[in-house]
Parts: sequence; structure tokens; C-alpha cells
Amino acid sequence: MFDFSNVVHVGNVKNATIPFGYRTHATVIVGSVWGDDETKLLKIRVQNPSLVSIPDDNVGTIHDVESPFYAWWNLGHIRQVYFEATDTIPVRNFKKGICALFQYQLLDGTYSEEDPSGQCDTKYISHSSTRYHKSKGNCHYDAKRMQRSEYGLRSNLKTSRSTDFTVSTDGALQKVRSQDYVKYLLNAQQQFGPYYESIMQMNVKGSTQKTAVLKGLSIEDVIKNLSLEKETLLTEDFKTPCKDKNCENIISVFKQHKISLTNVNVGKEASATALVDMVQTARQAKKEDLIRIVKAKSSNDMKGQIVDLLGAVQTVTSHEVAKSEFLSGSDDDENMFFAERYLQALAIGTRPKEEIVKDLLAMAQTEHRNVKLYDSLIQCLAAVTRRYAQLEGNSYETEVVQKVVTFLEEKLDECLKEECKLKFIRGLQNLKCPRTLDRLLMLAQGSTKAVSVAAMKALRSFSAYLWNNELRAKFEDIFFQVSKRYDSSARTLALDILLDLKPDHDELSHLVQFLKSSDKAHEVKQYLLQKLRMVAEQCSEFAAMLKSIIENDPLLNNYNILAPRGLSTALNRKFSTLPSFNASLTSLQEMSGGVLKRGIVDLTLDVDDEKTSLFTLGLYAGGMSSFVSSNDEETGDSIEEEETTAGMELSVQGIVMRPLEFFNGKGELMGHVWSGTASEPTPAYQAITLLQDNEERFASHNGVTLALNAIGAISIDLNGQVTMSLWGRNAQSKVEQNTGISMTSRLSFDTPFALVDVLVTSVQSPQLHLTSALDFSGDPTLCMQLVQPKSSLKQRFVRTIGLVGTKHQATRKTTKKFNVNGLTHALNRKNNDMCNLISKS
Repeated sequence: MFDFSNVVHVGNVKNATIPFGYRTHATVIVGSVWGDDETKLLKIRVQNPSLVSIPDDNVGTIHDVESPFYAWWNLGHIRQVYFEATDTIPVRNFKKGICALFQYQLLDGTYSEEDPSGQCDTKYISHSSTRYHKSKGNCHYDAKRMQRSEYGLRSNLKTSRSTDFTVSTDGALQKVRSQDYVKYLLNAQQQFGPYYESIMQMNVKGSTQKTAVLKGLSIEDVIKNLSLEKETLLTEDFKTPCKDKNCENIISVFKQHKISLTNVNVGKEASATALVDMVQTARQAKKEDLIRIVKAKSSNDMKGQIVDLLGAVQTVTSHEVAKSEFLSGSDDDENMFFAERYLQALAIGTRPKEEIVKDLLAMAQTEHRNVKLYDSLIQCLAAVTRRYAQLEGNSYETEVVQKVVTFLEEKLDECLKEECKLKFIRGLQNLKCPRTLDRLLMLAQGSTKAVSVAAMKALRSFSAYLWNNELRAKFEDIFFQVSKRYDSSARTLALDILLDLKPDHDELSHLVQFLKSSDKAHEVKQYLLQKLRMVAEQCSEFAAMLKSIIENDPLLNNYNILAPRGLSTALNRKFSTLPSFNASLTSLQEMSGGVLKRGIVDLTLDVDDEKTSLFTLGLYAGGMSSFVSSNDEETGDSIEEEETTAGMELSVQGIVMRPLEFFNGKGELMGHVWSGTASEPTPAYQAITLLQDNEERFASHNGVTLALNAIGAISIDLNGQVTMSLWGRNAQSKVEQNTGISMTSRLSFDTPFALVDVLVTSVQSPQLHLTSALDFSGDPTLCMQLVQPKSSLKQRFVRTIGLVGTKHQATRKTTKKFNVNGLTHALNRKNNDMCNLISKS
């Protein structure tokens, strides 16, 4: 006879000392009813079970656990467990946790054992002839894990499992204490998440009692006579039925968040939180319920956000709804807008289905009349296929993935026009298949300016681990223009790759020598110098190597070389730190003739040494120099007439969208200038997308299976405006990026007697404003300002426990708010000087 207890605590890892959970207590009667010293059939019965909550001491009830069950014990291992047919799955799991306490070894060493935690490697260490310690690790269990491929967006499970037990001189169990400890953390916020602790104890109680012995030649004979059902110690899955038909459905959840989903809340934390709360319910939704939401009259002011939800859900059902309602609908502007928005949302998703990949491929076989929609379809197909190839069990060799790769390559080969090639090059950039590298390099080295630059952008997006010495030489050829002249943007992109490869002393020295060359591309030299300084600020080893190279070369180490002409900039600044996530801003601005030629502002999530792009805003322009300068020296690029064009390129979580063209041709540009259509804030991108989408299960030693999930969303509202005065010869631009970020980490489980839930949320609404002022009345003067307005971070911890047998539900809530001061990021001294000049004029 044993006295048994199981104490379960849950909470937030930052306040792990505050007790909250429940305690079960019972008497466990164990007797050997058949067998010998090596093999026994143990009869186990749970009596007088009790349940109380912690710390409230509310009393609950435990039903249906007192029927006897049996265990086949063989040389310290529990080979099988036998239950009565009336025992439910959760009751059996509870009994398996108790039964596993009788599984132990008396010899030091490493063993493989199966118990409710899974198939585990166990290590036994003896402290004396009667006291032992057992540790468990590497437990294999069907965790049903779904994780983002990006390290910074993954979740992290930290566990500790150990058991201490005492036996009598003849090896009989006297006392045992088993502990499981779990922390479920986000990689992006290691100090933030729920924890779970379970401690089971069992002590000998009272004197030994006689047990009736069963007859039979074998275990099988005995069990057959008892009419029992055989199982292993592994925890079995079960789904809790809805109590009183009170399960939440997507309709009810949608009604709760209707206000948060309206257009005015895009770019705010409310809309991001709404998506987080709705996405899991929507994944279980019926097709007719989703259609009902889409078609509701009250949904008109939030239809774009509903489309975002369908893209985030990523089930075959949600895809069928989106296809029937938008992709197969009319070609009017409104319908095309929502169709394209769905494709962009689907492209960012992380749980692609093979059926969806095949359907997108079938749709892409026929080119749609709407050029923008077809471009977005190609980008969606490529992005979804890449995610599908990254799923466990898949690769770029998977049949459907190979079909998509072949399709994109063949379509690219068929292209005759430049716009067509650019579209499919972007597709290869989103696909990121290693087999397409040679094709992209050929395009980069032997095509028109626009195609060459697009191919270099695609190559820049691939992992640096793919580049070998042969490929490095080709990028050096482009940067140094060994074989032919290249567009400056292609050269700077090649430089970015060469620096990503972490050059050694000789390689870096070779790059730096370019500053002494007679090349008249002053902006390329300025870009190189700015990038070197940026990398040096981030890496002390690189900084020391660069300093050594410069100091040992007298021709290089002088003002004339280290202060070249040009306005190009490259910088990296901290965007946020703890208690929020660690993030940084990278701003690269390549100038030409006094105006912007190619610029990006990249917001990255920084975890350890890994960087994950959250959002990239790219601006490009061409043929604008004639409006600004009239007597500038040749910049090193071709002096042939270049078409006037400008636009915006967006990348969301690494997925490249089709570009947004502002104008193409001087006539269209002048139309904007005279009409003032560009001078009002104009939405460029609005969407709510999933940020984190992780889930898994953890099997605890007491028979409980924890459901763990981390869902995050980012709501983005990007708008911009441009004003230009040809009379005053100046121009101003402003791009505002408003974002709402919501992240949720949850730990929950259901037992026959308790329902436990721990919810940890973090919400914030950071903003970023990029403004520029250009004065070209004399020598071109450009002032750029990168402003981060003040914001706040709110964290909320909610712990809930409901016990069977009591209507009281214990809940603890904690809310914290952190204010984040606003700031203007320091760019560089030259920018400061030009800002001072403009402010005085």
C-alpha cells in the first residue's frame, strides 16, 4: 500500500515561484497476483482519490479511476498494462502515470525505457545500495510538431525529467519522487513563456497485505480469463468533446473581433490580435461558415482582413472558399484586389498543403488577363512551393516541387519581353531552389541592366552557404567589372554577397583596394566604404582586420581615399531590445546623380547570430538625374538615355511581392507633378500576416499531454507621399510604416478531473517613418531622417484552472506595460551636414 500524490504547477517563467495548479492524492494498493521474481503480474488499485486547487484549495472530484488494472512487470520493465473495457482513454492515461513509477533498475547504466513520456534514454546512478537517481532524455513521442523554418520565429521547449527512488534491501520500492519540468519559450523572447511542473510522489504506507493469486500457465492465460484490454505505457491521444455543445466556432469568434478587423485598425495591434485569436478556430471551420463570413454585408469594411485570414488558415477548405469567391470571380478592380491580396497572404503561410500547390500550378498554366494578378500568382506559387519543400519529409526533389521548378524555368526561357523575365526571376527568388543558381548567374552576367539587377537581387536572397570559390569569382567579376561593364546596382549587390561570405584578410584587402582605383563610380566607392563601416560596427574581428589593412597601406590610409564623393549610405541600427524582441534596422541607399537609385529599409528579427527579415521596403528610381544635376561627372555607368521610372518593392517575411510602380516615362512623371496626385498619403501595402505559427505536444510522466502553441501576427499599414517643386527645385518624400504585432504563447491540457490553461501574450505597435528632403537648386543636397515614434509594449499572463465537481474556475491575471521612447536614428555625419544646410535654406 502506497500514499500517492501528484502536484502540478503552471505559470509564467518569469514568476515561477508563484504556486498555481492542483494536487491529487490517493491510496495506491499494489500486489503481485501471478509470477515469480523475474516476471510478475501486478494488480493495482487507486482508492480514495481527492483533488484540490492551488492556492485556493477548492475541492474537486475524481471519478471512474478506482477500478483495478494490471501491469506485466519483467526485470524492472513494465511490458504491458491491462485495463477494463469501461476505462476511458484519459482514465487509462492517469493510471499509466502511476504504473510507470514501478518501472526502475537497480544496476547503474543507460537503458531504453518506454513510459507515458515516450521511448526514452534513461540513465541510472546509485547513491547507495538503496538510493538511486534516474534521469530521462531524448524521449521520442509523436509530438505533431509544426515549426517555422526561420530560427528566430521558432519556439523552444526546455525540459528536465528525473526520478529519485529508495528501495528496501530486497529491492522492493519504498519511496519514489518523479519530476517533469517544461518551459515553452519563443526564440525571439527567451524570457517570455509558460512553464509546467509535475511532481509525483509515492511512499510505502502501512503493512503488507495478502493478495489472492491468479492461476494460469502464462500472462496471456491470466489476462484472457480477466477479459482485459492490453496497452503499452505510452500515453494515448484523446479529444475532449464539447461540454454542453459550447465549443467556439468561427462565426462566434469572428463576431467577437469584428471591430478589430475594420480597415481603420490595420497597422494596429488590435487587428494582429484578432488574427491570432481566429486562425486556429478557422482551421477547423466548415466551408459554409467561412463563406457566410465572406458574404456578410457587415463584412464589407473588413473584407481585406477576412481575405488575410483565409490566406493564413492554409487549409484546403479555406483555399476552396477563396478560390470560389475571388479567384474564380469577375475581373472587376475590387475582385482583383481581393484575389491578389489572398495570394499575397497565402504566400507568407507556413503550412502549405500539396493540394494547394498543385492547384496553384494548374492555375498558373494559363496566363490571366490581369497582369498584376498573374504576377502575384507566380510569386505565391513559388513561395508556397518553397515552404512545402521545407516541410519534414519533403525537399526540392519532391515530385510536385520539381514540377513547379521546371514550370518556372520553362516560362522564363519562353519570355521575350523584359517585364516577363523580371516576373519569373522574382518567382525563382521566392522559390530559392539551388538548381536555379546557374541560370540566375547567366542572367546576371549576360542580360540587360534591369534583368541583370533582378537576377542579382534573387542571388542575394540565397543562403551564403551555397557559394563556393568558383561562384565567388563570378561575383568578383561583376563587382570589379573584369569582363564587362555592369550596372552599379548589380555591382553593389555583388558586393553585398562578397561581404556576406565573411572574407578573410586577403579577400578583404582585395575589396578595399577598389577605393584606390581610377573607377569614376563614386557612388559605388561610397557604398563600399559605408558597408565596410557598417559591418565593422557589428563585428569586432572584422573591424580589427579592416583597420590593419588600412593602416598598413599609406596610399589607402588618407582622406582623399577614405572620404570619396557620393551620397550612398549603409547603416544598421537597433530597432528594439528587451523586454520586446531584439530587432534591427538595416538601411541601404544607393544614389546616382544626386537622387536615389536603389534603397531598402529592412526590419530584421535578431536571435543569436541568426537574422530573419520581417519586412523590407525597397525603393527604386531611374532616369531622374536630369531633373537634378546638369554638370555631374560620369558616374561610371552607361551614359545612354535611361527611361524615367520609379516604384516600390516589398518583401514580407522574405517573400517578394510584385513591385508597385509609381510611374514609367517622363510624361507620366510630369502628370503626377502637375496634378499633385503623389502629394497625398497613398496606401502602398496593407495586410495582416502570420508571424509565428508553431505547435507541438509534450507527453508528461503523469499521463497528461500538454498542448503547446505559439501564434504571432503582424499587421502592416504602409503609405507614402511625394511632393516636388520644379520652380523651387526641391522635393520631399515620406514613407510611414505602421505595424501592430501580437504574439501568443499557450500551454494547456485536459484531464478527467481538471482543465488547465496558461496564456502569455505580448502586443505592441511600433512605427517607422522615413522622410527625405532633396534640394537641387545648386549642388544636390539630400537630407534623410529615419524616425521611430514612441510606442509601448504590453504583456499579459493569464492562468486558468477548472476542476471537475466545482463550478468555480480559478483565474490569475497579470498585466505589465513598458514604454518605449521615440528616437531619430543617427545616420552619418554627411547626412547631418546636409540636413543642417537644408534647414537653413
